[in-house]
Amino acid sequence: MLLQPNDCWRWFMGDERHLMLDLGAEMLFSTPYIKKQLVCPENMDQCFSVEDTGLYYSFIDKLSSISAPAQRVQAALNGVAIARFYKPLMPQSWFFEPQADYHQPQLGELIALDIQTELLTMMVVETSPAATVCMSLSADQLLAGTKQLPTFGAIKVMNDRIISLEASYREEEIRKVG
Repeated sequence: MLLQPNDCWRWFMGDERHLMLDLGAEMLFSTPYIKKQLVCPENMDQCFSVEDTGLYYSFIDKLSSISAPAQRVQAALNGVAIARFYKPLMPQSWFFEPQADYHQPQLGELIALDIQTELLTMMVVETSPAATVCMSLSADQLLAGTKQLPTFGAIKVMNDRIISLEASYREEEIRKVG
């Protein structure tokens, strides 16, 4: 069951300093993001805006490859929270392998980042001509030393590190046929 945003949804800071979304009908959604990662006042109480709703539906559409509706909603709501409240990030591209093919991602697009041992699946939450803020859809990952990228964690990377999953799926299909 996919949740439909309405004018009752409200963002607020929870007791444990996590960003929360009141969905009405005694339902709460807790993001993994804490106050120090966010740009919002301590006593925040804001409506889920028209822009939030647009982002939510855009992310839901792009996440159609995730078959479980609850996981799609969770990823979409976390993506909206990052886009709306996350502190600006500096690129941390050095954790990922550069790519020969430059890809300019679109908002909500599913992409991959190469950490040598595997490809991490990410969703584009914010994009510019040079860099992209991504949200991890992969399991918690140790990037290097002590740098941990949790599921739904945000990271900014230069666009020369991005792998288009759509292009790689097409290449895989061509290899199977050929």
